[in-house]
Amino acid sequence: MDKLIYSYMLTIGLRPNCLGYKYIFDLAKMYIGGESILPLKLKGYALIADRYGKTVSSIDKNIQNCISKAWLEGDIDELYREFGNTIDISKGKPTAKQLIMHICDKIISN
Repeated sequence: MDKLIYSYMLTIGLRPNCLGYKYIFDLAKMYIGGESILPLKLKGYALIADRYGKTVSSIDKNIQNCISKAWLEGDIDELYREFGNTIDISKGKPTAKQLIMHICDKIISN
């Protein structure tokens, strides 16, 4: 399962050199494994913050930065093909929850 998550995250432009990458990976792995991570900011981010000794706000910021970097540097046509209607119109990219749930749906459906 780890390889599938990792491979798909690379496909959509998320890069391991971003701090938020490992947090997104861990959240997706936890959700697919049956753990409850929703609502993200209350549950999922708190679990990750405890695991890495960080604050919830730093987890949120790093995840947002990772998503932004993917949208700035990634293949925009591929991203819109993958995410289409889940993109927040005002921001031009999906929210963290939309991205993580999309990753989980893709892995679970394969």
